[in-house]
Amino acid sequence: MSKVLFITEKVSFISEGIINHLKAQNFEVLTVKPDVTAISNFLKEDNGNDEDAIDPEVAALLSQQSEEGGEASAAEDDKKDDIPRIFILYLQGEDNLMIDVLGYIRDLVEDRGIRFFVIGTQEELDTVVGKKADYVAQTYTRPVDLADLIKRLQKEGEAVDKLKEFKSILIVDDDATALRSMKSLLSTRYKILVASSGMNAITILAKNKVDLILLDFEMPIVNGPKVLEMIRSDPNTANIPVMFLTAKGDKRSIMEVLRFKPEKYLLKTMLPKDILDSIDDFFRTRK
Repeated sequence: MSKVLFITEKVSFISEGIINHLKAQNFEVLTVKPDVTAISNFLKEDNGNDEDAIDPEVAALLSQQSEEGGEASAAEDDKKDDIPRIFILYLQGEDNLMIDVLGYIRDLVEDRGIRFFVIGTQEELDTVVGKKADYVAQTYTRPVDLADLIKRLQKEGEAVDKLKEFKSILIVDDDATALRSMKSLLSTRYKILVASSGMNAITILAKNKVDLILLDFEMPIVNGPKVLEMIRSDPNTANIPVMFLTAKGDKRSIMEVLRFKPEKYLLKTMLPKDILDSIDDFFRTRK
């Protein structure tokens, strides 16, 4: 059963009809007001932790999921995967004062694969969402064609179910362009988390279980080898496979990290296909 987070200021006769129709089609529908705190509560997020502050340039890319720290149990992992992945914003006269909510949802679309739909009058859609909101999967003008909406959401639900089977990879790089390109390359086959610094990576690893880490070598403050040393020194992360993905291919840099036994040392100058093949081969041999 796919979960839908239905975001609306108040449940009206029309919106209740849409909700009931979704439930009749075997969707689990949760309703919440258009408020960042209220929405984050459904995702078990802690937005008040200053330690998770990141560079605004890559804020939309960074994963800030916040379960309790420590090694996650199987039940905790299931709980993470069971959050609503489909959001529907139902507009009822709201204006652009919702900019904080939309910004928050935009980050979720990038970070956690949320699929975001908006329902409203054409005027509301133009005012609140605009015409260049690429984080919106689709807009629907009232009155809604429910058959079309249900068909689209069923496809999205199937895609979400498939994503749960994917392995998860944390990409660590201070270069926003590199993060975007690697996420684009890998996200069709793997669940992707990203970190813009070594310390951000450590914070994410305290809250999320991953199957592989792709680690840059040169980063400010805490470089790649130091991050790997921290990962190996923590019993909760010591056994996570790590590959270096870096522009540094000199012998000295490679020798510096060999003592930590990374799975592979990949160069950013490699063809994207070769990088993807290397990661695919790694998971294939671990089955």
